[in-house]
Amino acid sequence: MRIRRIPLPFLFAIGFGIVLSGRAQAQRMGDVRAEALRLFEAGDYRSALPQFDEVLKRKPRDLEARTKRGVAYLRLNQPAQAMADFDAVIRITPWSYSSHIDRGIARVMLGEYEDARKDFDQSLGLLALSFKRDPTSLANAHCGLGQVAHRLGQDDVAIEQYGEAIRANPSDPSGFLGRAEALVSKKDFEQALPDFGEAIRLNPRQSRAYGFRGDALWQLGRLKEALADFDNAIELDADNAEAHSRRGSLLAQLGENERALPDLDAVIRLNPRRAAAYKDRGGVLVRLGRYDQAIEDLNKSITIDPGRASSYQNRGAAYSGLAQYEKAVGDLNEAIHLDPTNPGARTNLGLALFALGQYERALAEMNEATRLAPNNSLVFLNRAGTYARLGLLDRAVEDYNEALRLDPKAILAHVGLGKAQDSLGRRVQAIHSYDMALQLNPTNARVYTSRGNARRAEGDWKGALEDFSKAIELNPKYAEAYVLRGWSLLCSDRDGAEADARAYLTLQERPDSSTLYMSLLGALGARRAGNETEARVFLAGALASNSSVNGTAWPGPVLRYMYRSLPAQAMLEAAGDDLQKTEAHVFLALDLLQSGKQKWAAEHLRWARDHGVASSSSADLARVVLRSLESNTNNREAMLPRASAESGIPTARQ
Repeated sequence: MRIRRIPLPFLFAIGFGIVLSGRAQAQRMGDVRAEALRLFEAGDYRSALPQFDEVLKRKPRDLEARTKRGVAYLRLNQPAQAMADFDAVIRITPWSYSSHIDRGIARVMLGEYEDARKDFDQSLGLLALSFKRDPTSLANAHCGLGQVAHRLGQDDVAIEQYGEAIRANPSDPSGFLGRAEALVSKKDFEQALPDFGEAIRLNPRQSRAYGFRGDALWQLGRLKEALADFDNAIELDADNAEAHSRRGSLLAQLGENERALPDLDAVIRLNPRRAAAYKDRGGVLVRLGRYDQAIEDLNKSITIDPGRASSYQNRGAAYSGLAQYEKAVGDLNEAIHLDPTNPGARTNLGLALFALGQYERALAEMNEATRLAPNNSLVFLNRAGTYARLGLLDRAVEDYNEALRLDPKAILAHVGLGKAQDSLGRRVQAIHSYDMALQLNPTNARVYTSRGNARRAEGDWKGALEDFSKAIELNPKYAEAYVLRGWSLLCSDRDGAEADARAYLTLQERPDSSTLYMSLLGALGARRAGNETEARVFLAGALASNSSVNGTAWPGPVLRYMYRSLPAQAMLEAAGDDLQKTEAHVFLALDLLQSGKQKWAAEHLRWARDHGVASSSSADLARVVLRSLESNTNNREAMLPRASAESGIPTARQ
């Protein structure tokens, strides 16, 4: 067979084409490699990975590309993939101390601490043999050993290693940050702060440093500074889940639960499988009274981690908020089963048992809580409240005082102590307790009304009215404050009772138990001001709004007496039980006072004081008004003669 000859020029053209194609491919691969390195240096690790993949597919021994791809995997929190690259580099160049450091970091991330320690130790050995001192790598190796020790709970060793890292490279913030974290782990918060400060000075853009320093400041009680650090951490890295979690928890501790929610939402968005985040948000929702939403979150927390006692504790609190006390008891018993030393769960169980009427068991759980946490103010505060509800006021006072000894800034303990002292008749001490609460929180309207009541009982009408007015200023829709101020204005012979009655009636869209009584107040206030027409408008409105009061239903007879359609004696006789009789005598007395008939008014007030229901607000009002009347004369008997049968005014009979 004859071989056909190929012309030499044609062969030359083919060879030249191959060379050109190879050069083009090499140029393209060079471009890909350059782009991979550019993306890596820009911090766009995710985009750099496919570029490195293409380079390493063609050139698997490109050590720089393989090392940087491994580091990119580390930055993307994929340590297993990173390990493969670092293993390959070390097989080719076993003397590469930097590759041992990188692999050690990957092993720390994987929890392989002993193997990580070997890599860091080996890198230090290789560095010692190197002719050129590399302070950056030396510091990184010591930081790696410090991190291993810290993860293993060997914080003294960690502090020593981070110290070596700082000596090797004092311009690297990692050594200062690592040593600070180890000091925090040892609860040396004050000592950690300078290291956090230096780490931040060296790298002001490091979100993690702000977050951890904020935690240390929180532990030291420097809450405002802690909050500022958490703000900085999140501003630098909106995806810093730990900073969101800590800021949310701190805001909740400060009582700013609404502000806490967006942070806890962010934690769940960043890590939907984080059981603690659902537990925390559920706890905030409980405090906001959103019990159904709280239970949804706490169900998720328990599904993800059924062994977390605090999730059951919070869900138990949510069930208690819904008055589902049996379910609450079940959850709280489970929380105690999982964590028998949890004082909070035992306290909450005590509260749920109390609601079920199981008082002895309730106190037993609360006693156990105080035994488990003798330095916890809250457990004493809750037991004090239970004692108070059981009427064991002296014991309540003891526990409130203990709560305040442990935490002098416990506002609820000051308020509770004030109420217990008030109920014991120790009103001067009660006023002092309310003073302390208001120093800590001058914007609590309810504490002003409590102090106003105590001042009124002491005869300090001016102080009482100031407190009630302050409560209304803080919360113009606080209906109870209008009730208290209105009656105080009337009983202290001041103008404005009818205006407060009108304000209350305007606020109440639906009639309640106080509506008819506030109509009576409005009528009394209007008559004091000489406005009989307005008085009758108040009374007619009350009579028309509730047809039952036109008959014998209480306080219908009082309204009809005030409307002058029922004689005074008939009103007194219409009172059915002791409470109604007390109210009848007091309203008759108030009406008589406006007519200038103080002697007869005082007789009815004395009846209410001496024979009425002592715990009723009417008897309390009688005591206060009578004390005011008696203070205006030195001769009590002359001031309070008994009325004659011929006077036309019904006398007070037991």
